[in-house]
Amino acid sequence: MGGSAIRFLVDETAIVAAHDRMIASDEDLSRHLDHINSCLDFLSRLPELHTETNEDELTLLRLSIRCFNSGASALRLLRCGYFQPAMTMVRDLIEIYFLMDLFTKQPQSFRDWRTMSEKERKKHFKPIRVRERLDEIDGFKEKKRQKSYDMLSHHAAHVNPNGHQLISPGNMTQIGPFPDYGLFRAGFEELATHLGFASVVVCNLVKTDREDALRVKAAFLTNLGFWKDRYLA
Repeated sequence: MGGSAIRFLVDETAIVAAHDRMIASDEDLSRHLDHINSCLDFLSRLPELHTETNEDELTLLRLSIRCFNSGASALRLLRCGYFQPAMTMVRDLIEIYFLMDLFTKQPQSFRDWRTMSEKERKKHFKPIRVRERLDEIDGFKEKKRQKSYDMLSHHAAHVNPNGHQLISPGNMTQIGPFPDYGLFRAGFEELATHLGFASVVVCNLVKTDREDALRVKAAFLTNLGFWKDRYLA
């Protein structure tokens, strides 16, 4: 007895194909994709190879997996033409790796974050406080972290009357996903940048003495250096 055919209202196949053609014909987009794939490969392989020995290490690995999930989701959404939710995933990625970066620079903060009550954690580790603490540690006055976060919040994550550019290119509102070179390229650049930062933070924070895991770290850092030196100089 045959079952009924599965039907989806929205089929993004043509949009994915259009964006893939853009990547194939654009050297910069191809380079960004190589970098994104390198980061995702690293973020997926490290948790598989490093066996946690305590609850702290398990938590860090789970945060690393969340970085992978947010990055991979953003990539898929970009290819399918959902630019606004894609950038929401990039903002989620930023929030995760800012927190992990604080754990790297202030190791005690990780234990505090893990053991505080929910009320205290919200007070001391809400996103704006994490950004402020990182800027204080690094001596940054320009508030670049805040600007990146606010830009993605305004255009993607938060609902506001002036934040519809990602669904209204040229002030012409689109229903559903659509292909667009300008938005696709801008989203690709944002994802490549922040996924790279997230992967570096994970590499620094997750400690391991397993030889195979160390090889994965070394391969990622080699690829990162090649990408940075060649494409960001």
